[in-house]
Amino acid sequence: FLSLAAMEGQDAREVTVQPAAEPLHRRSSVAEGASHQRQSRASRVQKSWIQDEHILSQTAAEDAIQAGVREQEAQRIVKYVTRFATSMCVIIACVKISIYLYTNSEVVRTSALDSVGDLTANMITLYTGYKMSQMDFKKYPAGQGKFQSIGCLVFSTLMFALMFGNALGNLESLLESKDDIGFGAISRFFDQTRSVPEFDQWQSDLVCGEDGECLWKTEKDGGAKILNPLIPHFNNRGSPEEKEMAKTLEKAITRGQIVEFSANYENEARKWSKLKFQNTFLGCCAMYKCCLWLYCIYFAIPKSGSSVLVALATDKRNDFICTSFVIFATFFAAVFPTVTQLFLPEEKVDPFVSFILSAFIMYTWSELMIEHMTILSQQASPSEFRDGVEAEVRSVVKEDSPCTVDKDDIKAYVSGVGNTVEVTLTVKSDKTSCSEVCFLAEVLRKRLKKLEDTERVAVFIARPSSGP
Repeated sequence: FLSLAAMEGQDAREVTVQPAAEPLHRRSSVAEGASHQRQSRASRVQKSWIQDEHILSQTAAEDAIQAGVREQEAQRIVKYVTRFATSMCVIIACVKISIYLYTNSEVVRTSALDSVGDLTANMITLYTGYKMSQMDFKKYPAGQGKFQSIGCLVFSTLMFALMFGNALGNLESLLESKDDIGFGAISRFFDQTRSVPEFDQWQSDLVCGEDGECLWKTEKDGGAKILNPLIPHFNNRGSPEEKEMAKTLEKAITRGQIVEFSANYENEARKWSKLKFQNTFLGCCAMYKCCLWLYCIYFAIPKSGSSVLVALATDKRNDFICTSFVIFATFFAAVFPTVTQLFLPEEKVDPFVSFILSAFIMYTWSELMIEHMTILSQQASPSEFRDGVEAEVRSVVKEDSPCTVDKDDIKAYVSGVGNTVEVTLTVKSDKTSCSEVCFLAEVLRKRLKKLEDTERVAVFIARPSSGP
């Protein structure tokens, strides 16, 4: 191959190559295959908009060529929209974490985990993009195109496992009543303080078994009734709503009833205030996602033809639907508790909605996980792309060429961020000069390298089967 550089400037009479009517990366035979591959992935895998900026720019240019729009304008639109979406991911993730710490809502926690996942995925993509830009062919002879797929596969698997654990926590909340936990905790307190004489009267109404389960005596079982201490408490320290509620309480109740009421009680006014605060923020998030989705489908995508923005629009549309569902479900349960309790206790609404949201988020991350598993498995490229590769090879390796190539000797498969093309040329005769064969291989390699979405080209040379 050392003589190739000198031979490139010569008139290659021994190799006749028919020039393409137009650059291959602009011809429909290959461009449609590559474009179809990107658009299909974008509509199927909504998280695929999270990519390195260099890859985003390259993909935007290729999509713009296929869509017949100006490349620079398309690249500018894609860059600004994806940067804006990434910046909003940072802001929304931070605010969601703060709101979760205030409300302790399982729905907000699930939504915050998803936002943190998007943010972390962007950070990993930036890192893998940086590593891919630092080319080291000595350490990675085949290139570093698979770095991004490996990083996305590992992180999407971790996010799937995280959301699966969150879903199990939601199921646990659905199966275990919060009220039972509080009732048991108060009962264990009185059982474990039997050495304190001040609690003797309370402990006389408490019966605990060897397994640690405690029950309070009812009036029928001999439990003594006392003046209800909750009435003066709410009258002196309660809100206006609690003072009104105190008027409806019984004047005398058993100690077990006091414990049960305290375990079950939650300030409805405070709970409603937290719900309004939570859903106001979620409503703002839903509005932002709806606006970005509409901007993408009505302006950005028609102007750029970008498959990246298709994935972003799909992601924001689904986020808008999920967030709107959360707002509607939680408000409906709070406004119409009697209707909700026909199907689900009021305290179970939050973990139930969170479980549904967790399941959907698991599905979206599993799509990204499967997509990158497919990329790393080196699946064959789309048929349109393979046909375009074969047509280009036939335009270079002709009947009067020193080599032949069979259809089975032309391989194209997905690898990393693009496609890898491998071609095996078979020398016709042992008497063919090495320089002639090498020149043909180099011309073919350069021609194939211009293919859209082509990451790597390898041309192999095989001796004739009749040779020694």
